[in-house]
Amino acid sequence: METAQRTFGAIDILINNVVVRHFSPIEDFKVEDWDRALAVNLSSAFHTTRLVLPDMRRRNFGRIVNIASIFGLRGTVNRVDYVTTKTALIGFTRAVALETASQNITCNAICPGSSPTPAIEQRLAEFMAKEGLPREEAERAFMASRQPSGRFVQADRVAGLAVFLCGPDGADTTGSAISIDGGWNAS
Repeated sequence: METAQRTFGAIDILINNVVVRHFSPIEDFKVEDWDRALAVNLSSAFHTTRLVLPDMRRRNFGRIVNIASIFGLRGTVNRVDYVTTKTALIGFTRAVALETASQNITCNAICPGSSPTPAIEQRLAEFMAKEGLPREEAERAFMASRQPSGRFVQADRVAGLAVFLCGPDGADTTGSAISIDGGWNAS
């Protein structure tokens, strides 16, 4: 954070967007994977926010956006680290929002559904190979149990929501966990 402040000056906007996740039933979950998930998915947001807030408070301005997940709002099996840390990130968002509510500082969480990230693309490619399906059919089958829209959430739409939250029209939105998930959370 010190390097960023020296390089760019005052930090007006902080986007916390990091993730690791592991797939395993809880009884087989490795302790070191749990500790890593807590450090990367949750503690990193705590530390960056903790370090940027004093200057935001001095300037009476700041926007903090935490990238959570649909799994911060819903559970699933074999992803205890991801569900736990993304749920906790939403709680962290609410706490920061309340602590800064009297200033011109907002803190919100964006909860995307499935997006075509490299990890999802790899899972989709494995699914296509296993099932012998072309891309379009595999994508439709992959999305059937997830997003009622039947399509991936595109990164530019998540970015557009972040731009809204950081711009003048988002000034009164704070402490929110906003889904952008093709209807997944509603289903």
